[in-house]
Amino acid sequence: MKWDILIVIIIYLLATLLVGAYFHKYLRKSESNFDEEFFVGGRSLGPLVLAFTMVASTASAGTFIGATGVGYEQGFSWPLVIASQTAMGVYILGILGKKFAIIARRIGAVTITDFLKARYESNVVIIFSLLGILIFISAYMIAQFAGGARILEAVTGFPYQWGLLIFGSVVVLLTLFGGYRGVAITDAIQGVAMIIGGILVWIIIMVKTDGFRAIVSQLAVEHPEMVTLPGASGTTPSLLFSYFLLFGIAMLGLPHAAVRGMTFKDSKSMHKGMVYAIIIMGLFSVGFASIGPMVRILVPDIEVPDLALVTLIVELVPGWLAGILLAAPLAAIISTVDSMLLVTSSTIVKDLFLNYVNPKASERTIKRLSYFSTLFIGTAVVLITLTPPDLIQFVVIFAIGGLEATLFSVIVFGLYWKRANKWGAIFSMAIGFISYVVATMLFENPFGMHPIAISLFLNIASMVVVSYFTERPDNRIINTFWGATSPETTTKINKNLES
Repeated sequence: MKWDILIVIIIYLLATLLVGAYFHKYLRKSESNFDEEFFVGGRSLGPLVLAFTMVASTASAGTFIGATGVGYEQGFSWPLVIASQTAMGVYILGILGKKFAIIARRIGAVTITDFLKARYESNVVIIFSLLGILIFISAYMIAQFAGGARILEAVTGFPYQWGLLIFGSVVVLLTLFGGYRGVAITDAIQGVAMIIGGILVWIIIMVKTDGFRAIVSQLAVEHPEMVTLPGASGTTPSLLFSYFLLFGIAMLGLPHAAVRGMTFKDSKSMHKGMVYAIIIMGLFSVGFASIGPMVRILVPDIEVPDLALVTLIVELVPGWLAGILLAAPLAAIISTVDSMLLVTSSTIVKDLFLNYVNPKASERTIKRLSYFSTLFIGTAVVLITLTPPDLIQFVVIFAIGGLEATLFSVIVFGLYWKRANKWGAIFSMAIGFISYVVATMLFENPFGMHPIAISLFLNIASMVVVSYFTERPDNRIINTFWGATSPETTTKINKNLES
């Protein structure tokens, strides 16, 4: 056991819990609006915290552990694949942004399903969204917990299962203590750790070698497929295009990312947050994925590719500094999992319990159920993750694609197209969900593309065609979402966002 590394990691995890405990005070003070404070942090995030929590919720074990592992196996084609993640702040805040914030405040939405309920007024839409969120976000969390356990496994020498139980306990407790505000603040702190850690890893690699050009030259001789296209990954132009969709514009369908559009304080915070998010995500996604091929030269015989980054740090870096560097991927994983836990628990509490079981539940009941559902979901995912996936990145990709194929059209068209109705929403979600699962299970890259390309096309086409051939939405819905009702409320919200 590498105690010099482990002690630093333990200190970091304890500090993270203390931050969550500190922000628990906001939950204690929020008796009248507990759900808004717990799930969207009182809609009060400034630009830097907004950017970090948005980036950290998507830059996860897939980015720091999985992307490095895939890069270790497949070469520099993988950084090219995930480069489209860089603009995710523009996609989410620029496209959803202000309109989403205004609508969410007007209808009191604190979850994506709140938005869908008000927009489509259909129990079937709600049920489909619940299924998509619970199934695919649970798969997403499996990859995150596995990533954290892999790090502790490499550092402590404990079996993978022990590392999983330790790491899972910390994450679940953090989310229970802090709610969304605690999650967002720790995302910002952890985001700084990620940036510093990534920069230090690059510096160490450059010091240990003759520089980037020398590494690429050596790879070209020993592993030429890692520095060419299509390369080891078979990254053809059509496959690359489909991945650009997956990691690009389709990210509007990710509920844990889209919900960030409900949380910023004002328009100024939103605009600055977009700029900050581009810079931060660029450093995270491309920076860490590019480390993988270089590890192939420095540590050539790693049996588990997902351990490429961890092995590099443990073998080449002094103990105390290795502990600091390993805090970066741990930070990424914690940031993502706590966001996922909030999304899934809000799905159970707000979207299932309050809609169909007890709409008049007291704040005390909502609070207790929020804590219990978060604990239950976290525990269940940890138990499922006791059997680890082979490559974390591809579990993440499956989960991201599933969410996008199910939710993209109902979010985007629901916000911008008056003609979108409940029948278009039902068919688009069902066809997107089913086609994605079937294509993933039965076909490997249909038409030379990732399944998201086909499923996203069917999702959008179904929304447009079915909505055109069925009745228009009720005028009440049009008035609510396009500002014809409650003009005083609309004016007040606009002033708050501009102030």
